[in-house]
Amino acid sequence: MKCAIMFADIVGSTRLYEELGDVIAADCVNQCIQIMTEITQSFNGEVINTIGDEIMSRFKHADDAVFAACRIHELFTDESISEHNVSLSLRIGIHFGETISRQDDVFGDAVNVASRVANIANARQIITTEELTQQLSPALAEKVREFDQIEIKGKQQKLIIYEVLWENRDITLIGHAISDENVNQNLNLIYHGQSKSLTQNSPSFILGRNPGNDLVVEAELVSRAHAYCVYRRGKFILIDQSTNGTFVKTGEGQEVYLRREEIPLLGSGLIGLGESTRTDNGQLIQYICV
Repeated sequence: MKCAIMFADIVGSTRLYEELGDVIAADCVNQCIQIMTEITQSFNGEVINTIGDEIMSRFKHADDAVFAACRIHELFTDESISEHNVSLSLRIGIHFGETISRQDDVFGDAVNVASRVANIANARQIITTEELTQQLSPALAEKVREFDQIEIKGKQQKLIIYEVLWENRDITLIGHAISDENVNQNLNLIYHGQSKSLTQNSPSFILGRNPGNDLVVEAELVSRAHAYCVYRRGKFILIDQSTNGTFVKTGEGQEVYLRREEIPLLGSGLIGLGESTRTDNGQLIQYICV
């Protein structure tokens, strides 16, 4: 059966044991494995096995694998292993292809390739392949860029590998030539008296708790990189990639809830990151398309 295979492992675990000792380091690794397992399962994945500081998982759908990988990185960027105040970084590799299941294990070329690209990834990086990229939804495909070409044992041609830009900092959009006279040319986002303006040539615009985001929203239920806006085919699109979802109140007064989904922003309205727009918490974002 074809599926997405993901390898995720802790970077620098050997140093962790040297600095903290076997007992504390092993506890940190076990907590990390448990957290990664829970995230994998929350995105419809299955952990096949764990090998030391590494997990191997499979997903029926490529989008679920990428969402899980992004959430893993997001969580370990935001938080430390609380009991020991230890921050950990991970590296992740994903491939999509044919696999063979046997006695609760998975074998095949897809497993070998996924393991190989995981070994190439650096800390806080997600590396994947063209095969997986071709399976992604349009919104996620925009988060991927070509990274390198590598040789794989047993394959004649070099493998093209890609990086998933889970923090969205390096994606630049190409404007579409649209003849529709009603296309939106600008998007204004107003938050706490500040106005941010996007044009059809603007790069992706990130909203969330990360201090480096284009619009920083400090609130308990807001993810580090909660959502982002892109310009696509004459419209500004808001794409949620958070844990708690995004609420959009349209100009007609209807509230739409997004979780790992997208919506075109038309006219004017309100955006709530992690909380309903009906909640008057002072964190709502006004949007105006002109």
